Amino acid sequence: MAYISLYRKYRPQKFSDVVGQDIVVKILQNSIKNDKINHAYIFSGPRGTGKTSIAKIFAKAVNCLNKTGDICDECEVCKIDIDNEIDIVEIDAASNNGIEEIREIRNTIKLLPSILKYKVYIVDEVHMLSTNAFNALLKTLEEPPSHAIFILATTEINKIPATVLSRCQKFDFKKIDNKLIVERLKYICECEKIKLDDDIIKFIAELSDGGLRDAINLLDQINSLNKKTITRTDVLNLIGSIDEGEVFELFNSVVSGNVSEVIEKVDSFYKENRNFVEVVSQLEIIIKNILIFNSTKDYFDKKYEEKLYNYSKLDVNLLINISKELFELYNNLKRSNNQMIISEIIFIKITLLFNDSNNQLIVNESKDTEELVAEPKVIKEDKKEVIKETKKEEEIDDNEKNIIINNALCTANKEIKNDFLKKYEAINEYLTSKEYNSVANLLTKAIPEVVSDNYIMFTFDNQFEIVLFDKNIDLICKFLKHIYKKTYNIVAVTTEEWLKIKEDYIKKIKSGVKYELIDLNKKKKTRKKTTELESSLENIFGEEYIVEE
Repeated sequence: MAYISLYRKYRPQKFSDVVGQDIVVKILQNSIKNDKINHAYIFSGPRGTGKTSIAKIFAKAVNCLNKTGDICDECEVCKIDIDNEIDIVEIDAASNNGIEEIREIRNTIKLLPSILKYKVYIVDEVHMLSTNAFNALLKTLEEPPSHAIFILATTEINKIPATVLSRCQKFDFKKIDNKLIVERLKYICECEKIKLDDDIIKFIAELSDGGLRDAINLLDQINSLNKKTITRTDVLNLIGSIDEGEVFELFNSVVSGNVSEVIEKVDSFYKENRNFVEVVSQLEIIIKNILIFNSTKDYFDKKYEEKLYNYSKLDVNLLINISKELFELYNNLKRSNNQMIISEIIFIKITLLFNDSNNQLIVNESKDTEELVAEPKVIKEDKKEVIKETKKEEEIDDNEKNIIINNALCTANKEIKNDFLKKYEAINEYLTSKEYNSVANLLTKAIPEVVSDNYIMFTFDNQFEIVLFDKNIDLICKFLKHIYKKTYNIVAVTTEEWLKIKEDYIKKIKSGVKYELIDLNKKKKTRKKTTELESSLENIFGEEYIVEE
C-alpha cells in the first residue's frame, strides 16, 4: 500500500476530532441540530487551521440522517467517501479561476442531488477567482436553490468582494494554540511510535506558527531522517529556518556598528540557505520587544528579558527608523529573486545608522582600511615663471584608491566623459541579467563624475554603497569591460567626499599646482605634460570654472 502522509492520515474526520476551532464547530453543530442551515458560508483564516477539513465534515454532517450535529458513522450518508460523492463538489479556485468553471456550477446547481439532501459546493482558495468569475458566482449566491450550500474557503479575506461577503455567513478561523498542537503531535507520535523529546515537539509547535498541518508535515519530515536523536539544528536545517540565537548575534553586530562582521553573517546565512524573510521577521520581533521593554517593562516576551536589558539604552527613534528599513526589506524580499544582495545592502545601511548614532569611525576591515581620500601628489608652479621652480613634492599615500583618484584628475577629459555617458544607460538592460544584475543595480545609483581613457571616479550618496562597490570591484570592472570593450581603473567616493576633492582641486590648480600621473603598476611617479590652467579645468568641470585673474 502506498505511503499516506501524516497530515492526511490524521486529518479530522468529524467535528469531535477538530483541534482549536471550538467556537466555529459549536455554531455549525447547533445550526445542524436546529435545522437552521444557511445557503452560503465563508471560512477565512491562516493556512493549516482546518478550513477545508471542517468544510468536508460539515458537508457530510449536514446530510446525516440522524441529525446529531456531527458525523454519526452509522447512517449510509456518514459512511460515504466524500472525495467520490457526486453531490459534494470540491473546487480548487487556485487552478480553476476562470468564468467557465463558475458557469458550469450555475448550470448544474439547479439539478437535484442524486443521493443526499443537500448539494454542497466547497470552493477552496476562493480569493483566486477572477473578477468575472466572482460576478458570475454572485447571482447564484443571491438566489440559490434550497438544496444547494456553498462553502468558500480563503486565506485572504481582504481579496473577497464586499458583494460576495454580504451574502455569506462568515467564520474566522484563528491560529491554533501551541499547547493544543503539542498535544496533537504527542498523540501522533504515540500512534506512529515516533520517539521525540518534548523540547523538540514544543519547538516544532513554535515553528508552525499556529498551523497544525505545517506542524504535522514537519513531524513527518523529521521522522524520515531516521535519526535516534533529533536536535533543534536538525529541525532548522529541514525548513531552512534560523535559530533566534543566531539572529541575536546578527543584531549585536549591527548595534556595535561592525560592518565586516555583519557582511560575514549575512554571507553565512546565504550559504546555509537560511530564509532571509524569516531573519528579517525575527529582527522585527526583537526590535518590537526592545521598544516595549524600554517603554512599559511589560507585555514583552519574558524569555528575552535578560537579552533585552542589554539594549535598554538604544535610542527609540533610531529603532523605529531601523524597523521601517526592515519592513521595506521584508516586502522587497518577497518579490526579489536575489535576496542576498538587497539584504546585504539594507543590513549595511542600518549598521552604519547605528555607527553614526554612536559617533564611531566606520571601519572597512579590508586591505584598503586607510583613509579613503588622501591629498593627491602635487607640484606647485610659480605663476610668473611656469615650472621654473617647484615646491618640494608632498608624499602621496600608495593606497590604490588614492592613486586612481589622482590619476583620474590628471587625465580627465570632457569629450571622453560625454562618450562614456552615452553608453552608460545600457546598464539598465542588465538589471535582469543572471551574471550582472547585482552590479548593474548598484551602478544605477552611481554617477560617473570623472572619466578618462583609463580611469573613472564614481560617486554614491551613501557610504554602505561604497562598501558594496569595493567588495565587488572586480565584477564591476568585468561588467564595464563587457559594455565598453576596454579595461578601466575605477574608484568610488561619497558625494560629500567628491565635493571636497573638487573644491580642493580647483583651488590648487588656480594657485599654480599641477597634478602628476602615478604608475599604478610600478608605483613610480611620471611627469605629466604641461597643460594650461584653462584646459585642465575645462576638461574636468566645464567652462564655468574658468575665471580670469
